[in-house]
Amino acid sequence: MTKISTAHSHSGSAIQNPARLAELHATGLLDSPPEESFDRFTRLASALLGIPLTLVTLVDRDRQFFKSQVGLDDELAVTRETPLERSFCKHVVESGEPLIIEDARLNLLVRDNPAVKDGAIAYIGMPLITPEGQTLGTFCAVDDQPHFWNEQDIRIMRDLAATVMTEIELRLLAGKLLAQYNQLRATELQRDDMAQMLVHDLRNPLTSLLAGLHLIDDMQALEPMQAQALQIAQRGGDALLRMVNEILEISKYQAGHLQLDYNSINLPDLLSAASEQVASLAGRANIQLDHRCDNDLPNAQLDGEKLRRVLVNLLANAIQHTAPGGRVRLNASLLADGRLEICVSDNGLGIPSEQIARIFDKFNSGCSARHLGSSTGLGLSFCKLVVEAHGGSISVDSKLNQGSTFTLTLPITPPRPN
Repeated sequence: MTKISTAHSHSGSAIQNPARLAELHATGLLDSPPEESFDRFTRLASALLGIPLTLVTLVDRDRQFFKSQVGLDDELAVTRETPLERSFCKHVVESGEPLIIEDARLNLLVRDNPAVKDGAIAYIGMPLITPEGQTLGTFCAVDDQPHFWNEQDIRIMRDLAATVMTEIELRLLAGKLLAQYNQLRATELQRDDMAQMLVHDLRNPLTSLLAGLHLIDDMQALEPMQAQALQIAQRGGDALLRMVNEILEISKYQAGHLQLDYNSINLPDLLSAASEQVASLAGRANIQLDHRCDNDLPNAQLDGEKLRRVLVNLLANAIQHTAPGGRVRLNASLLADGRLEICVSDNGLGIPSEQIARIFDKFNSGCSARHLGSSTGLGLSFCKLVVEAHGGSISVDSKLNQGSTFTLTLPITPPRPN
């Protein structure tokens, strides 16, 4: 038999408990609009019990808020709250136990409650208790005449209250997860800002260091060993400066500062320029490099310089990931819908399937680290930013030990501004 609470009201300490109020507000349900996920429970209870008024009630510091209701009069159905002096549910929150009243006019706990004069005669309220033991409110039913609540009525209300609490727990969990996500996101942004500041501060002394190395090279003839050491230092410094500039450039682009300089671009010339820039790299690696364009390709309105950098990046990656004697191809064609398609393909190492989803992420170097050595992992991120800024898309198809194909799809005219 469910315990029936008949004790007099306590001092209100449970209602004013800061931990309880914090959990209540964390649900985000106070003053929220009606929702079908809660309304179905009050409708079901009203139908099963044959009771005119059923409620999901949340007890705040000085009021009770009806998250869901069936049977309230028009005025209360709009305001959806009453002060605690008119509340039966506050007693459930105080005790943390069910409250069952057959005739409120004869019950010492509530007979002087103003709600009794308005027709709240019989009441059954089941506490909505969090896993942490905080009672947020009740799932309750109210009759306008004396009512004997039998075992089946009590079981129905208990089971429905448990289901309502499950819905509330999901809201609490969602709120906690959102708060954790926001905290992680804030930490990530703070980390990126700090990294960008450090990289920016690194550029000035690095530039000074390189200037000093070049000055030494120009001052006097060096012995062969000295000249070799100086060249190694210069190459390392130049590579480091390129990495610093690349990080700063990507950060600027991701902040929305990517400006495109549209021009009428001859596509065969664009592909030739990109291929020529990596030809020596392909030759040293003993890689066959070729490019091909459809004969009927029209001139396209694109930022030719940035797209050339994109193609050079993709071609250099393909060469780095292809064994000597392999082949890298650059092809361009016009799709049936009028868009331009450019493909960079190789028959090299391929990309592991688990890395493909993250291949365009910032700082993701994936399997390229062992080939590129000093790679920042920003090249493909740069490619994605440039292509998407043009209103296009970039994708990759790859199989291990068979090769990869990066496909750019671009409009041949600038996208219309939003």
